[in-house]
Amino acid sequence: MLVFALIHVGGVTKLLAMYINPRLTGPARQQQIQMLIEKFHLNQPLYVQYFYWLDAVLRGNLGFTATSFFSGPVTQAIEIFFPNTAMLAIVAGILTWLMGIPLGTWSAVRRDKPDDIAIRVISYGLYGMPVYLIAFALIIIFGAYLKVLPISGTVNTALLAGVSWYRNGTSYPTHVILIDAIIHRDWPVALSAFEHLLLPAFTLALAVMAGVINILRASMLEVLDQDYVKFARSKGLPERVVINKHARPTAMFPVYTNFAYTVAGMLSGVVVIEDVFNYPGIGYWLTLAMEENDMGGIMAGTLLFGLIFITVSLMLDIVFALKDPRVRLG
Repeated sequence: MLVFALIHVGGVTKLLAMYINPRLTGPARQQQIQMLIEKFHLNQPLYVQYFYWLDAVLRGNLGFTATSFFSGPVTQAIEIFFPNTAMLAIVAGILTWLMGIPLGTWSAVRRDKPDDIAIRVISYGLYGMPVYLIAFALIIIFGAYLKVLPISGTVNTALLAGVSWYRNGTSYPTHVILIDAIIHRDWPVALSAFEHLLLPAFTLALAVMAGVINILRASMLEVLDQDYVKFARSKGLPERVVINKHARPTAMFPVYTNFAYTVAGMLSGVVVIEDVFNYPGIGYWLTLAMEENDMGGIMAGTLLFGLIFITVSLMLDIVFALKDPRVRLG
């Protein structure tokens, strides 16, 4: 509702800019504007316009988007761009867990040692750093200085000449060029797509990994002081078994609980990262929609990200209710 209201601050002319024929002038232009105002109920109070939009959404009509990146039905834009964003978030999520869980565990086990202090300094630095600065730093290091990774796009376009499953800037059937290249066994394209995915995914992982490290470290420190962990050590169990079999599984529950916020951080991060790396996903499309005052794109992107966050939160509540009887009883 707030976003809907903010979009209307610019006035009717901006809202209708994409629908008005630029060749029309004078009375003809005014006549078309008046017709569009009536068509989109812009002559009604704002709350009435909102309910017209909500009614259309509930009937599966998300409207029309017209940006310099894509013009067409919003549902088609989501179908084309969301798979790329999902792929980026999944790879970044995997990297986050592969790096964050071991580092958080190690930091807790090595409490107040130099390596623990170093991990904490780096994690707090990443936590407080804007995601675009992380992106620029990685671009300078791996793209400009070492020149080992590409810094823009999803694939080397020179490899796509004559490729039948890539048309008008979109790959088929999944719209994720890495997966589509694997399906069609085009290994040079698949390798190029994987290389193009690494920098944005690694940037997103670094942006949200700090939260995982800090939460797990705090939880591990609390668990390591519990009696059952001390008892396991007194039995002579190897430290590796004590940490991995007894302490960490319990300490992971706060990390799981905060996973929804990790997802939210990823969603907010992709909007910036996709723009910086020229990565054609929902975030890139939404950025252009905001710059060009494209109401259909702005509302659809906001709605989609909100639904993802709510869905993840709901799924976590259900999982915890199934795994922990105390949640059900509460």
